[in-house]
Amino acid sequence: MKKLIIASIILLALGAAAFGQTLTDNSYYRKSVELRDLAKTAFDEGDYDAAADYAAQSQEYARLSDEYVAYMLSMDAANEAIKAAQERLDWAEGIQARRRFAEDFLQAEARLASAKAAYAEERYVDAKSDAEMVQFLLMGVTEGTDLPASYTVREFPVQTDCLWRIAALPFVYNDPLKWPELYRANKARLPDPSNPDLVRPGTVLVIPSLSGEYRWGAWEEGVQYPVYGAAQ
Repeated sequence: MKKLIIASIILLALGAAAFGQTLTDNSYYRKSVELRDLAKTAFDEGDYDAAADYAAQSQEYARLSDEYVAYMLSMDAANEAIKAAQERLDWAEGIQARRRFAEDFLQAEARLASAKAAYAEERYVDAKSDAEMVQFLLMGVTEGTDLPASYTVREFPVQTDCLWRIAALPFVYNDPLKWPELYRANKARLPDPSNPDLVRPGTVLVIPSLSGEYRWGAWEEGVQYPVYGAAQ
């Protein structure tokens, strides 16, 4: 009966060592295999107590091997996630997401810092989770041109710009009826603040944001801008 029990223990040790080998080779696994072989030799020689002791030690080292493998896999997964998050954040920085998608960018930046801190503390599950959140936060970041924040009044052969026509431009408000918004924001820039019809060429008009849309920089001729409304 004792021989049967010890044989069962050795079989368990054999199985544990074999399982460890399918994951990766390491010092714990190699020690487990060494002890497994000693257990088998002792058993074959009839030294069942020694065989049982070697088999138990082999199982313990196999368990340590599994823990080590899980630890290394977790570290590697966290490292890869952080690298991917850094690449995504660098890309977002390159397309001006810090100002174009300020809230999401700053949150992503903070998450990446948290991921790196967790990694340094060997909290790899937390590090991976924070790094993956960076990707989620930057999911909506896209390349593109901002709506302009200012416009320079132009003079044409037939007629000069007026607030009505400027408001109708797709990248301004795409609606001529919104000209009073331009007038209120630019009274001090007009030659006669009381006369919205008098707008001189070369005047730089501010284009205020009406519905929370992001605007940046001065209008440039030839640039393809988004259409107001569609860009929000």
